Amino acid sequence: MKSLHYLLILSLGLAAVGCSDGAPIVGKSPVKKTEPGEQKEPDDGLIAKPANPTPESAARLVKSDYKKDEVTALCDAAISRTRNKLQAIAAVDAKEATFDNTVLAFENTVADFSDDTGMLTFMKYVSTDSVAQAEGASCEEKVGNLSTEIFLDKKMYAALKLAAPRNAAEKRLAEQTLLSFEQNGMNLSDADLAKLKSLQDQLTKKQADYSNTLNLDKSNIEVTVEELAGVPQSVIDRLKKTADGKKLIVNANEADYPVVVSNATNEKTRHDIMKAYLSRGGEANLKLLSEAVELRQQIAKLVLPAKNADGADADQSWVTYKVRTRMAKSREIVTTFLDGLKDKLAERNAQDFEELLAYKKSIDPTATKLNAWDISFMSNQLKKKNFAVDEEEIRKYFPADVVINGLFSVYSEMLGVNYDEVTDAKVWADGVKLYRIRDKEDNRLIGFFYADWYPRPDTGKYGHAAAFPLISGRLLPDGTYSLPVASVVANISPPGADGKPALLSHDDVETVFHEFGHIMHQTLTRAPYASLSGSAVAQDFVEGPSQMLENWVWQPEVLKKLSGLQDDHSQHLPDELLAKMIAARDFQQGYFYTKQLLYGTYDITIHSQSGPVDVNQTYADLYRKLMGQEPIEGQMFPASFGHLMGGYDAGYYSYMWSKVYAQDMFSVFKAEGISSAEVGKRYRKAILEYGNMKDALELLPMFLKREPSKAAFYEDLHIKP
Repeated sequence: MKSLHYLLILSLGLAAVGCSDGAPIVGKSPVKKTEPGEQKEPDDGLIAKPANPTPESAARLVKSDYKKDEVTALCDAAISRTRNKLQAIAAVDAKEATFDNTVLAFENTVADFSDDTGMLTFMKYVSTDSVAQAEGASCEEKVGNLSTEIFLDKKMYAALKLAAPRNAAEKRLAEQTLLSFEQNGMNLSDADLAKLKSLQDQLTKKQADYSNTLNLDKSNIEVTVEELAGVPQSVIDRLKKTADGKKLIVNANEADYPVVVSNATNEKTRHDIMKAYLSRGGEANLKLLSEAVELRQQIAKLVLPAKNADGADADQSWVTYKVRTRMAKSREIVTTFLDGLKDKLAERNAQDFEELLAYKKSIDPTATKLNAWDISFMSNQLKKKNFAVDEEEIRKYFPADVVINGLFSVYSEMLGVNYDEVTDAKVWADGVKLYRIRDKEDNRLIGFFYADWYPRPDTGKYGHAAAFPLISGRLLPDGTYSLPVASVVANISPPGADGKPALLSHDDVETVFHEFGHIMHQTLTRAPYASLSGSAVAQDFVEGPSQMLENWVWQPEVLKKLSGLQDDHSQHLPDELLAKMIAARDFQQGYFYTKQLLYGTYDITIHSQSGPVDVNQTYADLYRKLMGQEPIEGQMFPASFGHLMGGYDAGYYSYMWSKVYAQDMFSVFKAEGISSAEVGKRYRKAILEYGNMKDALELLPMFLKREPSKAAFYEDLHIKP
């Protein structure tokens, strides 16, 4: 999840170097290759060097015990304060303008605003107080409106161009800041700018309403114990009963849905929970998404030129508007990348489905087709049969505390940091924990992160998994470095009834590693500016570092560290079970990646059209085409596809795009040592610390010691280039 500063600056479109040859993903970097004997990159002046150490007392941590109207009052005060500061910057006389009182003043003002409001809007996603949640949601909408206002201000744009940068770091900041304004139509007339602001304000509101509806959705099904046959008893034991006590309530959320749809032997139960899960948000959110798509079309047509240099009609789609400032650079490169995977994955997906249908027929000779609600169940059962991999048996070896301690051990060894819990921290809900991060070499305090791992049904907690940067790392005017603060918010398998420990699935473990990869990106930064700090990188690279870390949960030596039998933590995953898990890794991956392709293609499709778009019908049609299967009747998946209303519009392709870089980076660890502190240090310095102070295609060769390659990506998918 993006920080407010990220939303204010980066989602408006900062540039990243694309591929000059038009080939998707892999491009040439202008950076000199590191020679084999070199130990480190020369000092390029892009990393902050604080003059003074930052005391722990300077840390800004999350406050959550807000009184009624307090969030609103603090938010309004921050907006008023920020407007006053911005007005002063825009009014700087040209003769008195310096880089300090223009670009740096702007950067610090927006960063202060982000820090002041980030905690407030965070309440929308995690607070157990419905009033604080509502006020946080309202604040988020106000912040979005102010960001629109800021980057449509021609006077501010002119003021930011008055003074020249004095060094490489300032040059990068100036370029990226000005580009964010230019992405918002600085060439438009005042009348068109006013129209653009109105459109963006409307879009902000619709996105906020969509998110609120989804967060507060309480979709569920009511079933008898008998109708949950096959579902682990530990899950059944934690389900709430209906008022009459005759049935159990299965929530259509990330905690209940996956385990029920993949284990329930009752086909109707699987059907009903899938339909409930794919109907979250309902008609209201379908309407909001449709309206958002049309608003985006209008914005793109207003900002983008109608004609190319040669006089031909230009592409004025939302995809072009968003992608032109990312690594991909153009809609054509994105569609070429996605289209290039369709045939390759279609063959693998068809083989996967044939295998599942054959298995279904073996247990039900009358079966003639594979239904959408059969896939997870048949896949789970077939995995048990073919690989003797029982997910519930695996869970017994992944108690949450063992996994988290193992996670810290792995990251600590690789990245050269230590973690310790702040035991007296004030948190927003039971079970949430706060940790310090310290450098191993000198015990220097680096930052903090919160861990909010488990679901809180009926509270409106954010329903998926995300990493929220709350306070950005940056160089402060007093010469110290702002201690970054972030939070992982997830919904992994919760503790059982009667104090039984949380037992994680291997998918949960992978999720934990992925999200913690984002946390490290956000907190180990040494970028001097908040707008270029941490994970505030090009959107089609931001998932790369976290996706790379997913590979660790498939390494035998790492799985040993992460596992411990629930009743005896000294008993790690047995070698035989571990070998079976790894052997089954590629099982049904054609289906998994085809789903990712479907989501990316759907996103690009609806954001490439002109005029009204039936977002639900378009999804159903693409589902049939790419999955080769009928969608469940009555599904409304786009109503809960939160990515498209939360910053990943025209950007979902990034997950597969950045996977290329993730696997390429992992290949270095694979070759030089999974637990190599030397490689980890290079990764920390070249990728994590820089943030967006250099384009990704410049950072990657610093770590890889060569140009990027697609080879590891294709090898991972077992498909030919």
